[in-house]
Amino acid sequence: MNGRTGVIPALLVCPLCTEPLEVSADRFTCASGHLFDVAREGYVNLLLPQHRRSNDPGYSKGMIAGRRDFFDAGHYEPLADEVGRFLSEYLPATGPRVVVDAGCGEGYYLRRLRRLLTSTGREADTLLCGIDISKHGIRVAARRDPEGLYVVAGTHRMPVLASSVDVLLTHFSPVAPDNFRRVVKPGGVVLVGGPAEGHLYALKEELYETPVQHEPADPLADTEGFEPIGARSIRYPLRLRGGDAVAKLLLMTPFYWAVGEETRARIAQLGGLDTEVDVQVRAYRRTTPDTPEDEVGRSR
Repeated sequence: MNGRTGVIPALLVCPLCTEPLEVSADRFTCASGHLFDVAREGYVNLLLPQHRRSNDPGYSKGMIAGRRDFFDAGHYEPLADEVGRFLSEYLPATGPRVVVDAGCGEGYYLRRLRRLLTSTGREADTLLCGIDISKHGIRVAARRDPEGLYVVAGTHRMPVLASSVDVLLTHFSPVAPDNFRRVVKPGGVVLVGGPAEGHLYALKEELYETPVQHEPADPLADTEGFEPIGARSIRYPLRLRGGDAVAKLLLMTPFYWAVGEETRARIAQLGGLDTEVDVQVRAYRRTTPDTPEDEVGRSR
């Protein structure tokens, strides 16, 4: 668990009663006496059974392993580093600062961000928190980034204190406007990353008879309490060769769920693929002031 809890303010709330959680030894506790143990790998599970749609929600253990290997090969390193640079532009000049990655998976983007903040002397007073519904992803994230705070929870029910987050990132993950508005400080920023027109188009050509370009979304543009303040386009060629790199790329995408086993098997046999990373990251500032609806009790 994060070794700098004395520097960083409290962030999490109890998913049962929404009271603030405090960490001591190897557990989180609230004033009502609810206890949540810290796992051996250093994360805490705050996803209640009644909020699960299955016994093992989110990415499976095998899918997380494939994603981990794909990231470790460096294919998305330019993307992650540019997302980190864009995010860092919106961090407050002085700490303590809180960054939440909602839908962090195995924590790759937060680890690349930590690397950037360390190089610029801003890591020590910045808490990086990753939230994901997949316990397998959070387990890997916590093991690889012991200085971070990693939580098993859903994006739409984030167990996070109201108005506590400076920058919230959701990258290729669900957008939950009401919950984002609740947890981000007035004046704080939400970054939403997603596919632009040409993202992985050559992969689509392998999957579909008549592929179409993606239509980029602007998910918070007309949402009360958010003001669009910037955007960043990230594009570069992606050349995959050898092994099962193309199959692992497919695991990274929603296409995996849309195609059948026969198509997945065919993709696994491909010796390589030349495609393009084409991503749009949009920034929105939270403009609404605190209201009674923003209080901790609304987090459920």
